[in-house]
Amino acid sequence: MLKVAIIGAGSVGTAIGYLLKHSGYSIAGVASRTIESAKRAVEFIGEGEASTDLKDVAKKAEIVFITTPDGKIEEVCRKLASEDGFNSGAFVFHMSGALSSEILKYAKKVGANVASLHPLQSFANVQEAVRNIPGSYFCMEGDEAALSVAREIVSALNGKKLALKVGKKPLYHAGAAVASNFLVATVEFGLELFEAAGIDRQDAIISLMPLIKGTINNIENLGIPSALTGPISRGDVGVIEDHLRTILQDKPESLRLYTELGRYTVKIAVKKGTINDSDAERIISLLDKYQKRLPCL
Repeated sequence: MLKVAIIGAGSVGTAIGYLLKHSGYSIAGVASRTIESAKRAVEFIGEGEASTDLKDVAKKAEIVFITTPDGKIEEVCRKLASEDGFNSGAFVFHMSGALSSEILKYAKKVGANVASLHPLQSFANVQEAVRNIPGSYFCMEGDEAALSVAREIVSALNGKKLALKVGKKPLYHAGAAVASNFLVATVEFGLELFEAAGIDRQDAIISLMPLIKGTINNIENLGIPSALTGPISRGDVGVIEDHLRTILQDKPESLRLYTELGRYTVKIAVKKGTINDSDAERIISLLDKYQKRLPCL
């Protein structure tokens, strides 16, 4: 197995180092801005040298992962390239979902093979990342030589490859953010409404989890739009108006978010075929009516 260097000791870098080590790769070292964070990562991974010397760590390996925050990837790559920090023919990867392999151009100019390798997964902390990454889909693009190594890595992690149009990576990342980050935000919105109804927050999350998991299972087993349920899916205008009236009275700051989510949900219900265009117009008209009742900010 080729030796691996990790540049950036956050959750993603630490998790990928741990997983690769346990998949048979040798971890040469972890470099970070502070020696404390590098040591923590090496201790978790169980192998490698901890250092603040990026060049020294990168030169010890044939595979270099730059797992710094997105805004620092290009700067770190440029610094390493200018200091002869990459071995000839090295494979250099970043794991950003939003950025293409183009930001590794400085490594490419000095003879490295470059690619982006993004696990389509959520990283709340390093332990969850280690648990979630294996078996995930990986979005990859870049040089064919680097992609060949990337495919071996994905295979070692029991992952699956996901292709996309290279110039459209920000849309891919936005889609991932909507499906994951906005899901968390939407659940928080639901919790706030439960709390406004007098339900304890801890009881609210415990009682909602079976519903959330059931919905995820329906999406997995039935797909969208078939997984959609609820009053908008049924065209139940009376129930929707009860929601709107109560939110306007008790939690008016949440009404705009409810109406915007409702408007998008109407489109899905029409696709499902459980409401027709006339039903959709009635619901949209109702949402608009209540949104207009909001006081001007």
